[in-house]
Amino acid sequence: MKAMVLNGLGQPLRLENVPEPKVGPNDAKIRVRAVGVGLTVVHMIQQPGLVTAYPRIPGHEVAGEVVEVGSAVTSLKPGQRVTNHFYLTCGQCRYCRAGRESLCTAFGGYVGMACNGGYAEYMVLPARNFVPVPDGVSDVDAAVAADAIATPYHACTKEAAIAPGDNVLVFGAGGGVGIHVVQVAKACGARVIAVDLGEKKLEGARAAGADELVDGARGELVKQVNALTGGRGVDSVIDVVAAKETLEASLAALAPGGRLVVVGVRPPAVFGDQSKFTVDATQVVRKGIEIHGSRYVTAAEIGQTLELLRQKRVHAIVDSTFPLEEAEHVHQLIRDNALVGRVALVIP
Repeated sequence: MKAMVLNGLGQPLRLENVPEPKVGPNDAKIRVRAVGVGLTVVHMIQQPGLVTAYPRIPGHEVAGEVVEVGSAVTSLKPGQRVTNHFYLTCGQCRYCRAGRESLCTAFGGYVGMACNGGYAEYMVLPARNFVPVPDGVSDVDAAVAADAIATPYHACTKEAAIAPGDNVLVFGAGGGVGIHVVQVAKACGARVIAVDLGEKKLEGARAAGADELVDGARGELVKQVNALTGGRGVDSVIDVVAAKETLEASLAALAPGGRLVVVGVRPPAVFGDQSKFTVDATQVVRKGIEIHGSRYVTAAEIGQTLELLRQKRVHAIVDSTFPLEEAEHVHQLIRDNALVGRVALVIP
């Protein structure tokens, strides 16, 4: 089969012919139709320690149809359309059993890093990682939903607990995840204040439903936010950037009882810095502020996100699509911050 292969840390992807993957008793094999591409995969292939062995096929936001199942699999059948959960989990620990599999104590790594992913014509995963795609949801939308929409769904509903009428501030609102945070927050009834750099990103956030725009390049972020909220601050901040500056501005912009939800991280190997920031414990206590780490989603939440897509409550914002062999070009576009929303690879 054709696949885009990573042969070493941070190396360019190469189009190669490789053997089709084999199916184990508890696995399922899919014919890949679409793969979402964003900063997550670009950062992961540059971060030491995440890829467990080379060569490796990246790609963790995948949609396609089942072509073969293992002898012990009863939950899937050939011809069924699916997307995937991209954490490799045990299904048996206290967190998996409680429906919090992103905190699995026997975490086995990430799809596309600890096992081969979806930058290929076929992919094999444990059957428990696949989530059925309902009719009416396209392959591209389903692939993007598995991370870029499901992650905002979890952040907005479970961590930020957005209520109708809340003021919600979104850092990185024009990116592949942030632009979907805007949509989901609006679906929850929020007034959304979008922060990003540059007119193209901000206009993308506005098109996604943002009520107010803040250009981070202008500085004085807290002052700009306070001017938009009558000096009260916001009920929630969802920070997809997670830089020191955005995190500290997030805390300062919160109203009493507000929640900071941290979605993004900044791997030192990629950015040269870390997601570390200063917290004034006195202000946290006096204002009753909450700080939440939002780590991916559950398989059930992917299913709920797909249902929102089917009902057209939200939609996948995809800047453009490319053939599989242009994956390295797509990665460079992402590094150059040249895209609004998500991008996808499509395999006919």
